[in-house]
Amino acid sequence: MARIALLLAIIILGYLFWKKLNSCPPKQRQKLLLRSGFFLLLIVILLLVATGRIHWIAVAVTAALPVIKILFNLLLRAIPFLQVWLRNRQTPTKNTPSTSTGLTEEEAWQLLGLQPGASREDIIQSHKRLIQKLHPDRGGNDYLAAKLNAARDLLLGH
Repeated sequence: MARIALLLAIIILGYLFWKKLNSCPPKQRQKLLLRSGFFLLLIVILLLVATGRIHWIAVAVTAALPVIKILFNLLLRAIPFLQVWLRNRQTPTKNTPSTSTGLTEEEAWQLLGLQPGASREDIIQSHKRLIQKLHPDRGGNDYLAAKLNAARDLLLGH
């Protein structure tokens, strides 16, 4: 008996919807169809959840898909800005301190006693000469040896 009442209700609602649809102008008809389709889909999903044919988590994930799509599109638009930001974070300029020692390139040249633009061999020779004098095993201290090593690494790009 409940099935017959439900079927009659569906037939009556369908007839009323058909009359409303035929009386609307074309632009409102399209809006009405979209809105009705959405609500019909929502009712079907709620009935499936209520009867246990679909788990509510599957419905929640499905409902989240449009939001995920919007977030993904925003991320795609933001990629060029993220690339510029990351590039600016990774390449230190001449006057900014290197990340680990707080040593600038200018200070590194002064520590090794060289002019900017000196060759790789000059950097290695100067470091070797100074580290032999200032190494902790030879009477120097850890701080100066670490600074010399940092200056060499910064200038050689290690």
